[in-house]
Amino acid sequence: AERGCAVRQYAACLSAAGTLRSVVVSSALSWSLIQNPLNGTLNGTLQDPEIFSGYFGFREQELESRIIGGQEAWANSWPWQVSLQFASMPACGGAIIAPLWVVSAAHCFKRFNKASSWMVLAGKHDLDNPHEPRQQLVGVSEIQNPPGYNPLTKESDLALLRLQTPLVFNSFVRPIDLWMSPLPLFSECTITGWGSTRESEDGPRVNRLQEVNVTILPPEACDEYYRGRIQPSMFCAGKHTGGADACQGDSGGPLACFTGSRYELAGLVSWGVGCGREKRPGVYSKIQQHTLWMSEVM
Repeated sequence: AERGCAVRQYAACLSAAGTLRSVVVSSALSWSLIQNPLNGTLNGTLQDPEIFSGYFGFREQELESRIIGGQEAWANSWPWQVSLQFASMPACGGAIIAPLWVVSAAHCFKRFNKASSWMVLAGKHDLDNPHEPRQQLVGVSEIQNPPGYNPLTKESDLALLRLQTPLVFNSFVRPIDLWMSPLPLFSECTITGWGSTRESEDGPRVNRLQEVNVTILPPEACDEYYRGRIQPSMFCAGKHTGGADACQGDSGGPLACFTGSRYELAGLVSWGVGCGREKRPGVYSKIQQHTLWMSEVM
């Protein structure tokens, strides 16, 4: 089955964040409502929406992404990571790019796009601990998608979230710069999230932030694996042999690449087929192609 990117119980999709470097956090409801055990991978699953039994009373065949093949991250080691909360439930991931802006996946808001229904939870590590001292909970005032967003093909699967009040930056909450140059093919980057750690919809969810390294793959291989479904705004990352991926609940989360001095946001979890499967790498949305639009919105 294909995996997609949206609410918890759905697989996630990565969107590439390429040029603009200071502010946008899109929220893609990438945490599937289905709770899955942690395995360490971050991978999404594309499926068409269908009724399912879950917190929202429906189920998308597009599963959200979760981390597969990875490990628990050090607490607050990824300070730009946020959890997008719908009705006080974790739904997707996102990344802080400015005090008032977060970027995530557009598909997270396909069914629930009312900004006031969403909250951004920053400075978190353990979602089951409501009293972490560095956490910040902020409301969303506006959600915007690029003009070219296509919910069916996942083209331009990116969303900018404007916050009601600015986040307070410190060692635990801070923005990530955007990747401004062509994607570093075959480079190892890191995806993070609270999604499932195995391709299953019946396991417990991950409470503590997970991380896994993935390799950015050439577009030719990605297009071959997905038979022409890869759009210009997408790229693939993972391993040809599988085992490292995003999964249900990771949608909209960041793919960060190290430049030698700092991490920069290169993509957002968008979609994929299954989680960690051989020749089925995670698909991410490129932010680099949307930086002009982002700068105009912000």
